[in-house]
Amino acid sequence: MCGRFTLTVARIEAVAEAFDAALDPADAAGYRPRYNVAPGDQHWIVRLAAGGRARTLGLAGWGLVNHWAPDAARAFQQINARAETLAQRRAYREALKSRRCVVPTDGFYEWYGPPGARRPMWLRARAGGLLALAGLYEHWTNPKTGEVRTTFTIVTTPPNALVAPIHDRMPAVLAEAEIEPWLAKGDRRVLHAAPDDALVATRVSRRVNSARNDDPSLLEPEREEDAGGQQRLFGGS
Repeated sequence: MCGRFTLTVARIEAVAEAFDAALDPADAAGYRPRYNVAPGDQHWIVRLAAGGRARTLGLAGWGLVNHWAPDAARAFQQINARAETLAQRRAYREALKSRRCVVPTDGFYEWYGPPGARRPMWLRARAGGLLALAGLYEHWTNPKTGEVRTTFTIVTTPPNALVAPIHDRMPAVLAEAEIEPWLAKGDRRVLHAAPDDALVATRVSRRVNSARNDDPSLLEPEREEDAGGQQRLFGGS
């Protein structure tokens, strides 16, 4: 499961450079760092341009709406897609064949603890910097307005040893060398849990629980667990 995440870099151009992706200046002009991206929000995805190998970085809505769907009602039910069943599920098998993407982030949240007292944890690359999450995207046309919307889902896997005590699923984190096999070929062998030592977890503010809160104070640790900073763009997965 991945229900919230972050992208806190100062410049979206740095993300485009890290993924060797073209970026529309008009999209870049509206960028702001995000500390609490929630389902339904617009976020950035990297995909291959039509008919070529060049990558593009652009905006899409989080929550997949299939191109054949009569409405967008299932978007919030399709924020995540299980790696094990992508090829079997009607909602994902077409996108797996031809509409794969990478979701740039520098951390994601998971919650732990008993019901009523669950606490958010921010998980990020041990070496700092960006994480590349495997995703799928779709184009959906609103039958009433003719508006075309691009939406995406994040692929999840069973957890690694760090995440397992917190949650039974985690995003599929791609190593830098796995990005091209996923985008170009849909190689499902890259859809695996991150190495156990690739990420670190920090207990952060409960204000993350409300999607209305979106500011740097959300990431202030309640207890110091990692003194590492962001030292390079790609994290050590």
